[in-house]
Amino acid sequence: MQLSDLLDNNDNREIDFSKTRIKVTNFMGNQYQQLKYLANTSPLQSVSYDNVKVQTSRNNSIESKTIKQLQAKEYIRIIDDCINSLDDAKQKIFKGRIIKKLYHWQVEQLSGYGNSRMYELLNLSCVEFAQKLSLVTDIDLVVYK
Repeated sequence: MQLSDLLDNNDNREIDFSKTRIKVTNFMGNQYQQLKYLANTSPLQSVSYDNVKVQTSRNNSIESKTIKQLQAKEYIRIIDDCINSLDDAKQKIFKGRIIKKLYHWQVEQLSGYGNSRMYELLNLSCVEFAQKLSLVTDIDLVVYK
């Protein structure tokens, strides 16, 4: 296997920045939030001896919930690593607009960039995030023209 096969640098398609940003925004607002909830929910329940019924199931529901929780935690870790690997300006703008859902003027004050440059960096950060995420997971958020 060669490096180009591993990194998939042979893809010369043009990326649609605005549609990728929309897809990243939707992912972070929906699936990412669900993963965070799943990762922080305890699969163990308190023991109750009231109306005890015998469960005859072939699968272990607590075990499967624990596995789901561990997988969700791993996805959260990878997603957070991808966000934290962005440079400082892109990271501030990405976290401000996508995660914290700040208004554009608040992100402008936070980053020190004007409106047009802030949106340009937002698009770049979303594309960079989506590309890094697709390298290390099965999540593909990049939209091509």
